[in-house]
Amino acid sequence: MKLAAVLAFASLAHAQTAAALAARGAELLEANRPAEALSAFTRSLRLNPAEVEALSGMGFLLYSQNQFSAARTYLEKAVAARPQSFQARFLLAATLVQLKQTQPAITQLRQALLRNPAHLDARKLLATQLLEIRQFREAVTVLQPVVETLPPDEEVHLILIEARQTSGDTAAAFALAQKAAARFPNSGQILTWLGFQLQFAGRYEAAKPPLLRAMEIEPAFAVPAQVLGDIYLKEENFTEAIRWLNRAAEKMPDDAEVLLSLSRAQAESGASSEALETLQRAARAAPTDARVHFHLSRLYFRLGDEPKAQEAAALSVRLRDTQSPVSPAPASLRLRR
Repeated sequence: MKLAAVLAFASLAHAQTAAALAARGAELLEANRPAEALSAFTRSLRLNPAEVEALSGMGFLLYSQNQFSAARTYLEKAVAARPQSFQARFLLAATLVQLKQTQPAITQLRQALLRNPAHLDARKLLATQLLEIRQFREAVTVLQPVVETLPPDEEVHLILIEARQTSGDTAAAFALAQKAAARFPNSGQILTWLGFQLQFAGRYEAAKPPLLRAMEIEPAFAVPAQVLGDIYLKEENFTEAIRWLNRAAEKMPDDAEVLLSLSRAQAESGASSEALETLQRAARAAPTDARVHFHLSRLYFRLGDEPKAQEAAALSVRLRDTQSPVSPAPASLRLRR
């Protein structure tokens, strides 16, 4: 009995020491002393391999160093050791996102939100992952309950506008973009979404001021110039369309959507050789984009090169059958989260 008591006491002391080392590691992480934190977590796990704080700390440390596969191992152990831990599940989900493991990340985020439904970052991350797998309405369901939370969160508004737009609920997307512009008047992204919504509704003149304002606020952000160029293209003002689309292409030289619009403006203005060069550039940037090869086929026909036109048309059909429907919103706006 005495031996059993001694062993029990030693085990308790071990556990307490492991917990103390894990807590010390967390303090060192907070103080931006990663090497010392790593040492503390390692010593803690030697004493107790199931010490959750040390497992989570190691996972976070490795995540911050972009060692996502190694971080995953520790965080999965942390979740297994303490399934009710919000922190462990959220960190694991963030790691899975970096590893492009979308469905497992969604599973962990759902579980994390059951434990802490008020956590905005978890909701935002879950919504972005749902958008990745085209579960647009579900993404709306995740974010709608928190869009009126005070203080308002700009990123919640951006993701929810995108979710509304891509789900086909353009009226709700437009209404939210207007509300967001009033709440975040100095957000280039919000103003660009508003400009996009206005041009999508055919209100071209009303769309131009928020787009110009967005460029003033964020000169390096190319999407407002892209949307403005598309407006002038629809208005058949090809000179202005080319000017703004060239500006967008300077900042996004490999963006297929910008290059497609630019080539159309060039072709309609009579600059067929420049349009062909732009489309060939788009084909190099996005060789599997069916739209690029479709427009190449049309331009080759216009230029009288029937063999190349037929080749591009056939490739366009093959690629089209394997691709998802394209959202009308610019990809560079949708992906800027």
